[in-house]
Amino acid sequence: MRKPDWRVWLEDEKECRLWLGRYIAKGALRKSGDDSRLHTRKAAHNINFANWLMEKHGGEIAEYFGGETFYDWAISAYYYAIYHAALALVSKEGYSSKSHSATLCFLVYHHYHRQGAIGREDVELVASSLGREDIEAVGGSKELRERASYDVHGSFERMLAEQIRGSAVEFAGKIESLLKNA
Repeated sequence: MRKPDWRVWLEDEKECRLWLGRYIAKGALRKSGDDSRLHTRKAAHNINFANWLMEKHGGEIAEYFGGETFYDWAISAYYYAIYHAALALVSKEGYSSKSHSATLCFLVYHHYHRQGAIGREDVELVASSLGREDIEAVGGSKELRERASYDVHGSFERMLAEQIRGSAVEFAGKIESLLKNA
């Protein structure tokens, strides 16, 4: 069986619908109640924590931990915020997801192809939140992904965290707006 490829789903609605059917048949996507408010609250929680962590790097963390940084934790929290915002959209449609790939497939089919509520860059952002190996979707280059995976310099981590912060805040805000208008 072929592996799922979200890039193919973007280009081929029929292929995306086929995978969506598979995820539903296997139970990775299930009918459920609307927990979208819980997911948006969790997204905001993660953004707030990551923002707090970023602010503390300016003084308290440096004082307490010396040269230690925790930008990697801020990056992870921003990614979780993006994913919970995506889950809010899935939940608003009356589904729950047990799989990152199923979540992405659902978003591409329902909110990219069918409703046009999210754009290609939004899909790429959600895809990047599903795994660090896909970080190139956020930064737009293989070099950025490799540096994020292997570079241990705090200045690079800080730059990446700031970039992802902007994306996470923008995406979560967009999803919250979509949910209010739904």
